Amino acid sequence: MRITLKQLAIFEAVARSGQVAKAAEMVNLSSPAASMALSELEKQLDARLFERIGNRLRLNSQGSMLLPLATDALQKIDQIEHAFSPAGSELGGDLNVSASSTIGNYLLAKSAVAFCQQHTNTLVNVDIDNSQAVINAVLEFRSEMGFIEGQCLDSRIAVEAWHKDCLLIFCHPAHPLAGKTVSPKALTGQPWVMREEGSGTRDYFVNAANMLDMQPQEKFRFSTPDAIKQAVKQGAGLGVLSELTLEKEISRKELAVINVEGLLLERKFYRIHHKSRNFTAIGAAFIAFCQDFLNTDS
Repeated sequence: MRITLKQLAIFEAVARSGQVAKAAEMVNLSSPAASMALSELEKQLDARLFERIGNRLRLNSQGSMLLPLATDALQKIDQIEHAFSPAGSELGGDLNVSASSTIGNYLLAKSAVAFCQQHTNTLVNVDIDNSQAVINAVLEFRSEMGFIEGQCLDSRIAVEAWHKDCLLIFCHPAHPLAGKTVSPKALTGQPWVMREEGSGTRDYFVNAANMLDMQPQEKFRFSTPDAIKQAVKQGAGLGVLSELTLEKEISRKELAVINVEGLLLERKFYRIHHKSRNFTAIGAAFIAFCQDFLNTDS
C-alpha cells in the first residue's frame, strides 16, 4: 500500500469543503482527478470515508478516524519543506481560524490584518459565526483553532482562557431606566432583544440572569450585534452585548447603559483547538502575536 500526499491532501480538502469540486479547486486539480484520487485512497484503505447527504459529502466514522492523522502528516510535510526552503526562516502559508461574532469582528479581524502585514507571505482566513459553529469547525478540522465567547465541554477539544470581556445591558436613551442602577426585579417583564441560540453572549447572560431570577423575556432575536443595536435604538426592548460592540453608540449617547445590582457580567473569551491536531508554525506564531498585539492595543 502506497498512500500519496496528493490523496491525503484531497481527502482533507473534501472533509473541509464537503464537495469534490470545491476540494479540487483548493488543491489545484480538476474535479475528475480529485475524484479519482479519493476513490484510489478508499480502495487502498479498503474503507469508505464519506457518506453522501444531499449534494454534500460528510465524514463517516472511518473518515473521522483518518482526518487527524492525515492533517498531522500534511502539516509535518509543510514543516519539512519550510525548514529546508531557501527562505526557511521566513514565515509563510495559510491559516484557517474560526471566531464567534464579537471576537471575530472586534478582535480577530484587526489582529489578522496586523499579523499578515508583519508576515507578508502569510494569509489568515477568519470565519465568523456563533460559538457552536466555531466548535464544529474545529471538530471537523476546517479550522486549526477557534475563538469563542461561550463554554465548550466537548472532551475532544482543548480549551484555554484567552482574553477578558464584559457584557453591558443597554437601552434607548429615553427609556425610564436609562443610566440607572436598578435591582434585578426592576427588569422583570421587560422585553429583550437577544442573540440567537448557540451564541456565547446569549448563553452567558441568560445563565447569569437566571441566577438572580430575572427571567428575561425574549421579544426579538437577531444573529448580529448591529441588528440588535438597531432594534434597541427603535425602542424594541433591552439588549445585552459585549462592551467592545457598544463603545461608539454609548459615547455618542445613541444608547444608554443600565446597571443591575448583583449581576456579574464579566466573562472570559477562550481559544480552542482539537486535541488530535498540533499547531502549524504559522498557527503558533499567530497565537503569540495575538497575545502581544491585543495587550498592546488595549
